[in-house]
Amino acid sequence: MNSALPQRLDKYELIERLGHGGVAEVWKALDTQLQRYVAIKMLHPNLRDDPNFIARFQREAQLIAALHHPNIVQIHDFQIYQPPVSGAPTYFPLAYMVMDYVEGQTLAEYIYETSSVGKVPAPDRIVNLFTSISLAIDYAHSKGMIHRDIKPANILLDKRNTARNPMGEPILTDFGVAKLLSSLTNTQSGVQLGTPLYISPEQARGLQGDGRSDLYSLGIILYEMVTGVLPFRGDTPVEVIMQHVHATPISPTMINPNIPPALVQVIKRSIAKNPEERYASASEMTVAIARALNVTVPEILGQPTTIEVLDATRSASSSTDSMRFVNSGTGEQTRISSPSGQAASSGGYADAAESMTLAAVPKTAPTAPAVQPAPTPTVGISPPPVFPAGNRPSAARRSVSSTYLIGTVILLVLLIAGGVTAFLIWPSYATLSAQTDGQAFYVSSGQTAMDSARGIADQLQIDVPNVPPPQAGKSYHAWLLGDTDPMRRDDLTGPLPITPPLLLTKSLPIQNGRIHYLYPGDAHHDNLLSSTSRLLITEEDANSANAAPSKDPAQWKYYAVLPQQPIAQDAAAFSALIHIRHLFYNEVDISVLGLPGGLDNWLFKNTEKLLEWSVSARDNWHGAQTNSSEIGLMRNQFISELDYLDGLKNVHVDMPANTPVMADPVAATVGLLTVDPAHQGGDFNKTNPPGYTDHVQFHVAQVAKAGDITPETRQRTAHIIDALQNVNSWLRTVRQDAVKLFNSTPDQLKQAEAGRMLDDMVTLTTYAYIGKLDPVTNQVHPGVTQVHQDIQQLATFTLTKKMPAHL
Repeated sequence: MNSALPQRLDKYELIERLGHGGVAEVWKALDTQLQRYVAIKMLHPNLRDDPNFIARFQREAQLIAALHHPNIVQIHDFQIYQPPVSGAPTYFPLAYMVMDYVEGQTLAEYIYETSSVGKVPAPDRIVNLFTSISLAIDYAHSKGMIHRDIKPANILLDKRNTARNPMGEPILTDFGVAKLLSSLTNTQSGVQLGTPLYISPEQARGLQGDGRSDLYSLGIILYEMVTGVLPFRGDTPVEVIMQHVHATPISPTMINPNIPPALVQVIKRSIAKNPEERYASASEMTVAIARALNVTVPEILGQPTTIEVLDATRSASSSTDSMRFVNSGTGEQTRISSPSGQAASSGGYADAAESMTLAAVPKTAPTAPAVQPAPTPTVGISPPPVFPAGNRPSAARRSVSSTYLIGTVILLVLLIAGGVTAFLIWPSYATLSAQTDGQAFYVSSGQTAMDSARGIADQLQIDVPNVPPPQAGKSYHAWLLGDTDPMRRDDLTGPLPITPPLLLTKSLPIQNGRIHYLYPGDAHHDNLLSSTSRLLITEEDANSANAAPSKDPAQWKYYAVLPQQPIAQDAAAFSALIHIRHLFYNEVDISVLGLPGGLDNWLFKNTEKLLEWSVSARDNWHGAQTNSSEIGLMRNQFISELDYLDGLKNVHVDMPANTPVMADPVAATVGLLTVDPAHQGGDFNKTNPPGYTDHVQFHVAQVAKAGDITPETRQRTAHIIDALQNVNSWLRTVRQDAVKLFNSTPDQLKQAEAGRMLDDMVTLTTYAYIGKLDPVTNQVHPGVTQVHQDIQQLATFTLTKKMPAHL
C-alpha cells in the first residue's frame, strides 16, 4: 500500500495500484457495498492552492459520467475524499473517479504481440476493431465530449466479450480526463494534454483541438497497426511532437509493401496536418478502411450511434454483453491504463489466429466499390516485413516505453503542466506569402550526435505554388549551392561535412500545380547549413547525370540566397548568415570547448535537462515523511540543476568548490546563465563564454542589424530576444530557489516552504522550456521551445523567379 494514501476511500477498499503517473494513479478496489471490483483513478491536485478545483472537477466528471456506451468505460462515482480532521497519518484531499474494472489486455499490447512482430491482423479484424472504436468516438463527439488522448494504451480489450472481436471488445477509457488533468497541473495553460506519440499537430501547437484531433490519433493507430511501427519517433517526446507538426511520415508501403494503395490514401487523409482535410467522423474513416481492404462495410456503421441501437445489436450476439463491464469477483488481475500510458498485468494474452502471418480473401463491399482496388488478393504481410537493423519494432517499442517510464523522461508528462504552449504561436511553414514565389527552410531531424552537428539542419523542405509542368522530357532539379563569396573559416572549426553544389533531387514532384518536397538528408544526417546558403531550382533533362546545375540561365527557374552581406555595425564584419551558423551549426568559442552543434542546440537540450531535474527533485519530496534517502537524492538534484544553470567553471559561485559534479560534464560545460560577468565572455570567451541565454541573444541581435534580411526575419529576431529575456528571468528565479534548497538542512527540506520552492522551480522551468500562457490577456510568453523554432526560421529561403547574373 502506498504510504501516502489511505487504505480506504469511503466505501472503496484499495487493493493494489495498477498504474501511476505524475498527477494520477489507477487502483484496483473493492466496492464493499456491492461486493464487486472497480477501478479507481485518483487525482492529486493541491486543493489548498486551487480553491476552484472542486467545482471544476465535479463539472467535468459529470460530463464524463454521462457517457453511456458499450465501448466506453462507465464512470460510476466521483468524489472528493477529505481526510479526517484529527488522527494520524494525515492525507491530502484526493479527487477520484470510480469506473468499471475491465479484464483484458490493452490495444497497445495487442499491437505489440501482432503487428510489431510482422503479424498484421486480418483485414476483417482491423475493420471490426475500428468499427467498435469509431462508434464510441462518434457517440462521445455527439455528446460534446472530445477525448484528446486517443492511444492504444487507453483502449482496453474486454476478454469477456469476444462476439465481434476475438481479441476482446475495445473499451475506450479516459474520455475527457485529458482536459481535467491539464487543469490540475496548470490552471493557467489552457492547453490540453495529448500523448506525444499520438498527438495531433493542432494540439502540439497548443490549441485545444476538436473531434478531428481524435481522428488524427486514430489515424496514427491505423498506421501503427498495418506497419508495426509508429510514423513519428525520436529520442525525446519534443522531437516526436515537432515531427507531428512538420514532418512527412515514411509511406506505409515502404514498411509493409502489401498494403493496398487505397489504404495508403486512407492513412494519408487520416493524419493530414490540416484538420479540414481529415474525415468528418470516425465512422466515415472506418467505412473508408473497409472499402480499401475490400471488406464488407459493417451495417452498424450506417445506423445511428445511439446506445439503444448498439445495445440491441450486441444483445443479439451475446447474452452476457450487458454484464461485461462488471467484474465477477474472481479476483483475477487485469490491465488498466495509467495516465502515463503504461499498464500492469500478471497474465498474457494469446490468440492462435494471430500467431501467424495473416491474409484474407477479399470480400466485396455491397455499398460501394473500393476506392482503389488492391493489387493483390491479400493485405496481410507475407512474408513479415524486414526491418532495418537496430530499428525492429520490439526494440523500438522498448525504447519508447522506457522513454516514458524512466524518471528522466517521465518529466515530459510535464508537457501537460504547460501543455505545449510554445507551439501555440508556431507559424505554418507551408503558408506562403503572396509576395513570394515560394519558400524553403532547413529542418532538423533530431538524429543528433554529441560529437558533431549531425541531425541539425540536415533536411530541407521546399514549397512552391503555381508551378507550370516541365516541358516534355525535362524535370525540375533542386540544388543547394555554397556561399556567394568564399567562405570565411575564422569563425568555424572542423572539416565541413557537405561539399556544394548538392543535388537534392532531379525530379521535384508537382501535384495540383504545387511543389511540396522534403529532402530527407543523407545517411549521416550531415548539417546542410554548414556550407550551403543558396537554393536553385532548374528545369533540365530528366535523365541528366550532371553533378552541377546547368550553366544556361534559361534553365534557371527559382533562386534564393540567405543574407550574406557584412553587417556594418558588427565588429567582426560578420554577415547574418555567419551569426545564424553560430546558432545552429557551429560556434568557434563553444566548439573549442568540445561542444559542437551550435548555441541553440545546447540552450534547448540543457533547458530540457533542467526541467527533468526539477521534476525529479519535486517528486522526491513528501513533506514531513521525506526520508533521508530522498533528501540525499534531492540534494544531488539541486547540484545538477546548478551545474546546468551556472556551468562547471562558475558553479563555485553558488556551491563550495569541492562539490561533486552531478550533471553531464560535457553538457554542463557552459551554463544557461551568466553568473560571473567579470570572468565570463569578452576576453574569457574561449575558456568561459557567457551563458546560453545571453550568448544566443547576442547573435540574434547581430542578425537584426543586417541590412539584407527580410522584415519578417527582423520581426522574428525581436520575438526571439523577448523570449530569451523571459527565459533568463525565469531561470534566475530557479537558480535562487536551487541555492536556497541546496543550503537547507534536512529538517528544513521537510517543511512546507521547501515544497513551495520545489513547485515554483517546476513551474518556472516549465515556463522556460515551453512558455507561459497569460490567462488574462490570452497572450503567450514564449520559452526556449519557441526560440528553438524561430532560430531555425532565421535561415528561411525566399524563392524568386529573378535570377542572378551568375552563380
